[in-house]
Amino acid sequence: MILVHDLSRFSRDSVGAKMLVRQLRGQGIKVVSLNDPEIDPESVAGVYMEAITYAKNEAYSREVAFHTRKGCRANVQARDAETGWCYKNGGQPPWGYRSLRLERGQDKRGRPIIKSVWVLDNTVIGGRRAHEWARHCLVELAAAGASLAELRDFCNRASIPARRKSFWGISTWNAILQPSVILQFCGYGVWNARTKEGRERPQSEWVIVPNAHPALITEDEARAIMGARRRAQATATIPTNRGRSQTSRYLLSGGVFKCQRCGSNMIGFRTSSGEYYICGSQPYRKGKGCGPGVYVPRRAVEAEVCRGLSELLSLCANPDGFTRQVNTELRHIWEESTGFADRAKAHTEIERIEAKIGNIRRAVEDGLADASWTNARLRELMAERERLAVSLDVSEPPQLDSKTVMAYRRQTEKVMESGQPAERKRLMRAWVQDVKLEPENLEVKISYRLPEGVMKSVVAGAGFEPATFGL
Repeated sequence: MILVHDLSRFSRDSVGAKMLVRQLRGQGIKVVSLNDPEIDPESVAGVYMEAITYAKNEAYSREVAFHTRKGCRANVQARDAETGWCYKNGGQPPWGYRSLRLERGQDKRGRPIIKSVWVLDNTVIGGRRAHEWARHCLVELAAAGASLAELRDFCNRASIPARRKSFWGISTWNAILQPSVILQFCGYGVWNARTKEGRERPQSEWVIVPNAHPALITEDEARAIMGARRRAQATATIPTNRGRSQTSRYLLSGGVFKCQRCGSNMIGFRTSSGEYYICGSQPYRKGKGCGPGVYVPRRAVEAEVCRGLSELLSLCANPDGFTRQVNTELRHIWEESTGFADRAKAHTEIERIEAKIGNIRRAVEDGLADASWTNARLRELMAERERLAVSLDVSEPPQLDSKTVMAYRRQTEKVMESGQPAERKRLMRAWVQDVKLEPENLEVKISYRLPEGVMKSVVAGAGFEPATFGL
């Protein structure tokens, strides 16, 4: 079963929750709430109660969202009496600004009310203040038609600290030059420009407040920047990363394939000559923090990984042996999750307590006169024994039969041969421990998650070994 505090903690999407609960129920898994009344899904009343409960949770969620958004909308339009600037709803301010926290009274519980406004960032970097660097890049470079790559290279050459990582990247400058952010550089407060998923909303839905914080550029300069940006986009040659989406055909993207030199993810990269994996530092940071790029052919490295998986599956062809390996791994996971080592200690402690109880009882039989101390001590020891016994009341680890295990193995082969990209990527994460590019040696090393029995055969020199793929 899945145990939840109440059904709103499981899901507040009334349609999605019912579908998911029914799918789980079909697999023999119950969703049990501690605080909602028990519902019999097979009864007429249960059908009504289930629908009402999920509808109530979704309605409450939407009501909370409505009031939260209403409060956020009011907050961004409220001005601080002392500074004259508008309050912010949180989040990192644009480059060139910093967040100033202000204490404005106390709430009804006596806790301080903290508000924040944006002010210019006067941190000195290379003889210039941070907001001066930001204005220079926007007005002198971006407005003059500098590309994202040129803006990135300028900031890295000037040793200006990047927003989050060690070096500036193209994606950072792409975010800075979005219309909603450019408006903020003009001193406008902008809220509700994007959805939770990051998609830009129509401008009619934006909340825009003039003179919300100090302006870094003028509106004429902003129009020049946006005009130059539109012209640059028409001729831009931004590298296309095809590897981030779960539906991408780049099966090793998303963290499985890494550059050993700098630790960055290898990303999908398409050129006129074919499809490759390349260290993410190359297209986004021009190699800063890494070094010369190495283009790894996509089809070749993925074929090598799939070949290794086929060899690994061939070692699991024996139903009894493979089933033992799977159940051994399940038991290992179960022991870690239930604190099996602590249970062994609890057994030892219970034996020690029972020995003490036996000693006290023998002492009573031999004439120990202090009955009040004896009874109190026995109650303490018996309560401790009971507490330890409860910690031992844990079910046995799950075990699978050979039919289920071999069905999984067959399904694995089927998915690897003809599954959708998202399915194949999930399987790769289950079987492949990591794939690392060694740029200096022009090699790719592939390590797999091997069952315990296979690991023993590797030590004996007759099993599967991690592959080294030369470029």
